[in-house]
Amino acid sequence: MTRFSHRVLATATALTVLSTGASAFAAEAADSAAPEAAASAIAVQLNGQALSFTDAVPQVKDERTFLPFRAVFEAMGAEVSYDAATNQVSATRGGTTVTMTLGSTEATVTADGVSTTLTMDVAPYAADNRTYVPVRFAAQAFGCAVGWDQDDSTVILVDTQKLLEDAKADHTYTYLDKYLAYNDQFMTGNWEMKADFNAALTVLGMGPATLEGTLNGISAGSTQLSATMNMKLDVQALLEGIAAMTDTASEVDAETADLLASLKTDGIDMEIRGDMATGVLYFKMSGDALATAGIPADTWISMDLGALYGTMGVDYASLLDVSKNLDAAALLQTALSSTTLTDKDTDYAAVSALVEGVAKFLADDSFVQDGDNYTTTYTLDQDGSDASISFTLLMKDDAVVGYDLNMKAAAGAADESGTPAMTMDMKAGMDADNNMTVSMTLDTSTMLDMSLEMTGSYTATDKAPELTPPADATVIPYEQLLTGAAEQA
Repeated sequence: MTRFSHRVLATATALTVLSTGASAFAAEAADSAAPEAAASAIAVQLNGQALSFTDAVPQVKDERTFLPFRAVFEAMGAEVSYDAATNQVSATRGGTTVTMTLGSTEATVTADGVSTTLTMDVAPYAADNRTYVPVRFAAQAFGCAVGWDQDDSTVILVDTQKLLEDAKADHTYTYLDKYLAYNDQFMTGNWEMKADFNAALTVLGMGPATLEGTLNGISAGSTQLSATMNMKLDVQALLEGIAAMTDTASEVDAETADLLASLKTDGIDMEIRGDMATGVLYFKMSGDALATAGIPADTWISMDLGALYGTMGVDYASLLDVSKNLDAAALLQTALSSTTLTDKDTDYAAVSALVEGVAKFLADDSFVQDGDNYTTTYTLDQDGSDASISFTLLMKDDAVVGYDLNMKAAAGAADESGTPAMTMDMKAGMDADNNMTVSMTLDTSTMLDMSLEMTGSYTATDKAPELTPPADATVIPYEQLLTGAAEQA
């Protein structure tokens, strides 16, 4: 439930604009270009402009696209070098240096004096006295979004870092700075969290399935957390609807009936512990649900967020770093860098418009004063999708003491009544006494309806969170749980 806390909502405005407009870009990535494509047939586009290659052209090897190292990085404004003694190539731009070794899948990224070793799925190589590097890793190391236009056999690179720098150049951001200063108080010290929540879900007109619960927890700094939740779930109406639709018997066996009754009346107790800095979270659930799944009582489940995000092509360490610093521009740039692109003729213009829109939305000259408060708004109408965002800063003595965030989005062709295929409405806020409210509805026409309501509070405390299970606890990795092998790790 901490996903709905003020810490994440600090950058929700930028990310919502991104997710609404960028959904059209998600498709096949450049590093999975068609293996039968001839090297000379592969084109490369950087920021909407075709790159020319005079003595080395892109190649496909082991079903991965490789680009000439020097030509691409110099086009991105980086200084490149090659050390023949170590077979290492490096590129430096601003405060970031990327170093790779021929034949090795390990690469080093040094940013502001801090070096991180990362593993690529393929290694750079040399051919015809030129060095070739895997396109996705090379591009994302310097904050580029990367994609593949299948129809035109073109690698698409968008330098999102440069886009953000250019978009911000003509604006000032003192109101955003005031908001981040307000938010800093929640990133230090210890806080006690309390929340009540309820949700409902209808699928194909069947249901609803309902969920209600409570959360109590302690957070420390920006990463450490321990919390307990009780969640009561009622899925009887949904199951009856499914039974009626599939023309099957609506009765369930006695064991399942007892479990459903328990979920509805007693619910499931869940405990969460962990430190986001290490990327490892621990969960423990009580009640009949674990026994039904064949998991012993009091078993803890561990989840490695770094590995999980890695499977999605997202650098968890970088994402956590910008999240802790609440740098909205950096978080937006990280999210953009993970976006894949599919159309060389339209994608750069679309991404550029999104970045410029977000930069304008958060700039000082977009905030309008109403009494002590200041509000900025943003609207997006693109490719059959539209969204609107309103972000209000609650001010006192020239300092932010709370906020209100309202977001609406619609996408897809409208039906005969004019209703879009998908609509979303979200409201979130924190008042001057640190009381939080969140509400969200999602409607996908006749397919799915979902609603969520949550209220809560944050109170400073001297209590510290428990970060790991007890020393004698049974711990099962999440991946092992998925395979059904519930054995002690």
